[in-house]
Amino acid sequence: MTGDPTGLLIELSDLRKRARIDRHGYWLPFLLFGLITLGATPFYVPEYCRKTGACLADKPWLYHWLHPDGRLNGPIGSYEPTVAADIYWIVALLCGYLAVVWWYRWRAAQVGVETPTRLYAQVTIFMLVLPLVGVPVLSKVFFNQVGWQIALPVTVVAIVAATWTARRRVVTALAVLALFGLAHFIPAYPYGQMFVLAAGLAGLAWVERSKVCTVFVALFAAAVVFVNEAGRFDLYWPYQVEQYATTGLPAVILLAGGIIGSVRREMAR
Repeated sequence: MTGDPTGLLIELSDLRKRARIDRHGYWLPFLLFGLITLGATPFYVPEYCRKTGACLADKPWLYHWLHPDGRLNGPIGSYEPTVAADIYWIVALLCGYLAVVWWYRWRAAQVGVETPTRLYAQVTIFMLVLPLVGVPVLSKVFFNQVGWQIALPVTVVAIVAATWTARRRVVTALAVLALFGLAHFIPAYPYGQMFVLAAGLAGLAWVERSKVCTVFVALFAAAVVFVNEAGRFDLYWPYQVEQYATTGLPAVILLAGGIIGSVRREMAR
């Protein structure tokens, strides 16, 4: 190292830049979850049902447990989802979560710079467990029994009380309330599990502090909102592409983000 103050500052700036580059590892989770999203495509093959009530009655108990209030329409006309899609997402997201945590720990051991994954882990586990257990229990035991006019304020007060001891209590309470509200609507959306993925990646973007990562997470979240809300506004894919477009659009965004992130990392070396 040089003894010149200006040279020391330049070298320090270069070291910080290299540390940031080495710390960024979002490109692999993007590629992984892009492939997982593409892998869900076969579970969304349109199954046409003329008698919706009869079709829902034929669903297994697990489907009714995971979707206590039914589902909204997506951008695939006359689509009746199956419980196989739910099982796929639960297994895939859990495996993806474990893989991401392992990946960042492995990278920390290799490059000597660690990206904290606690926030990502907390958000992902919360968004996985709540729709799987919390929402069905609260819907059946609490909200449907006392009514949402009473249940909702009680739930809000309980969340605020539970987060009162947090260091940043207001931010923490608002974040938990937002995640709780999102988790409550996930079972109703035809592609609601993608919101779990979007929330987890948002937590990852927060700890990564990368503009590219943040932009692609925002694009992915916008695509997830579109594919879930399209049916509400009678927006449907053309018949020729409807089987692939709904999962393909969010997946392509993640894959593009992963590829660009990987290329930028190699170019900056």
